[in-house]
Amino acid sequence: MKPGPRLLAVLLPALAFLSPRPALADDTPSLALEPAPAGDRAFLVEHADVRGHLLPSARLLLDYARRPLVLRNDREELDPVVSDQTFFHALASISLFYRATLSLDVPFSFTQAGGAPPSGDVFPRAGVGASFGDIRLGARIRLAGGLDESGRGAAIGLAASLWLPTASDGYAGDGAVRARFALLAEATGRRLHGSFSGGLRTRPAFALPGILPTRVATSLTFGLAGGFFVDGARSLRLGGELSADLPFLGGARLFDPRATVAQVLLTSQYRINGGPLEVGLAMGPGLGRGAGSADVRVLALLGYAPEKAKPPSDRDNDGIPDKKDACIDLVGVESGDPLLHGCPEPPPDHDGDAIPDENDACPRLAGEATFVRETHGCPRAKPKPKPKEPAPPPIASLAEQEIVISQQVQFETGTAVLRPESDGVLGEVARVLAEHPEITRVEVQGHTDDTGPPDVNRALGQDRAESVVEWLVRRGVARERLQPKGYGSDRPIADNTTEEGRGKNRRVEFRILEKAPAEGGAK
Repeated sequence: MKPGPRLLAVLLPALAFLSPRPALADDTPSLALEPAPAGDRAFLVEHADVRGHLLPSARLLLDYARRPLVLRNDREELDPVVSDQTFFHALASISLFYRATLSLDVPFSFTQAGGAPPSGDVFPRAGVGASFGDIRLGARIRLAGGLDESGRGAAIGLAASLWLPTASDGYAGDGAVRARFALLAEATGRRLHGSFSGGLRTRPAFALPGILPTRVATSLTFGLAGGFFVDGARSLRLGGELSADLPFLGGARLFDPRATVAQVLLTSQYRINGGPLEVGLAMGPGLGRGAGSADVRVLALLGYAPEKAKPPSDRDNDGIPDKKDACIDLVGVESGDPLLHGCPEPPPDHDGDAIPDENDACPRLAGEATFVRETHGCPRAKPKPKPKEPAPPPIASLAEQEIVISQQVQFETGTAVLRPESDGVLGEVARVLAEHPEITRVEVQGHTDDTGPPDVNRALGQDRAESVVEWLVRRGVARERLQPKGYGSDRPIADNTTEEGRGKNRRVEFRILEKAPAEGGAK
C-alpha cells in the first residue's frame, strides 16, 4: 500500500472511534459551512488530484450567512433563530507523494445574532459574540489519473473528514464526533475546469421544534463545481458551485425541504501574478429550509496555494521522460534524432559499417558481419576470376577453295535422308555462305565408300548432295550458288578395307567453284 492510502486507512478509523469529550455546545446543530481544503481552486467542492510532495498550502476563509436558521412556529410565524452568522476558517493542508493530502480546518464564529422571537415563543437562541467551532481533520487519496505538467487531465479520488466536538457555543458545532466519506472526480482542459463530489456524512440527529420539525441527521452529500480560466496563464477563474446535504435518517426524508441544505455560489478567484498567492470572492443563495441553508451567503478568501505537477515518468532515471525516451529501460543521452533520444551513446564506428570499432577486425575499412573474429567487419574478399576456356573451333570455316566442316553430315544408312543431327553442321555452312556473298558458286559433293557397285554409289552420292542443297535452299541460300555432284566411291580419302576408313569416305564436301571478282579487278 502506498504511503497516502496507508495513512488514511490507519488515521481516520482510529479517530472515528475516539470517545468524544463532552461538547461545550448546547443541544443545537452546527450551521457552519464545510469549505474545500486549502490549495483547492474551489470554495466548497473538493478536488481529486494531488499536485506536489511535502507541499504546504494555507487559506483564510471568511463566511457570512444571512438568516441561516429560520423556524416556523405553530402560528405559522417565522422565527429568525439565527439571523446573522459570520465564520472565520483557518485552513491548512500538505500534499504527500503526489498521491495524498492531509488537511485541517479550524473554524471560529465571529458573530451569531438571533432575531426577537415572535409572540413570545422561545426557540434555542444563538449566543452573541465569538465562539470556537468543530475542528475538521481531512485526508484525500488520488486513485487514478492526474493532471500533467501543463495542468490538464482528469483524476478520481477518495476523501474522508472527521469533526471533533470542540465547539464552545450553540450553532457552531454538533457536540459529537462526525465523519464524511466521498468519491471525488475532476477534469481540467486548456480553459475549462470541473469537479464532482458525492458521499455520506454522519451527524447526530436533531429535531428543531416548529409546526413541522426541522431535522438534522446523517445525509447524502453532493457537490458540483465548474468554471473557466479567463486568461491563458490561468490567473483568473470564474465559475459556479452547487453543494447539498440531503438527510435521510433520524426521521428525515430524502429531499425534505425542511431537512435539505443546499448552497449555490457564483465564484471568482485570482492568483496574483499567476503565483501561489490567491484571493477569491463568492456569493449566492441557499436552497431548501434546513438548518444552515442561508438566504444568502458571501465568502471571501486569501490563500497560499502552490502547485507542483508530478514529474513525468522516467523509468531509467536518465532525465528524459518516458514519453520522449526511445530507450525507456536504458540510461541514455539527449539526441536530436527522436529515434535515438534517450538511448545510450553509440560506440565509435569510424568506417560506418554499423560494427563498433571494438568488435571490428578492420575498423578503418567498411565491411560486413562474418561473426568470425579475424574477418568480422572486413570487406568480403573478391573471388579470383576463373580462367577463360578457349572457344571451341567453328564447325564450319572458310578455306581458300572450300568450306571446311569439322563434323560429318549424317544420313540414314543407305539413303539420302538427312538425320536431325546434321542440322547443326549444315546451319554453320549456311552461316558461312551468308557471311561471304562473294562466293557465287559452290559444288556440293556427295561421296560414299566402295560398298556396292560404282554406278549405285554414284547415284547415292548424287541424291545425298541434292538433299544437302535442298536443306540449304530452305535456309535461305540461293539455289544458283549451289551445284550438287555425286562422286560415289570414285574419290576415297581413306582405306576402304577398314570400318574407320569407310566412315571417312562417306562424306559431303563443299568446294568453291567461283568467287566474285574484287572491285576493279579481273575475274
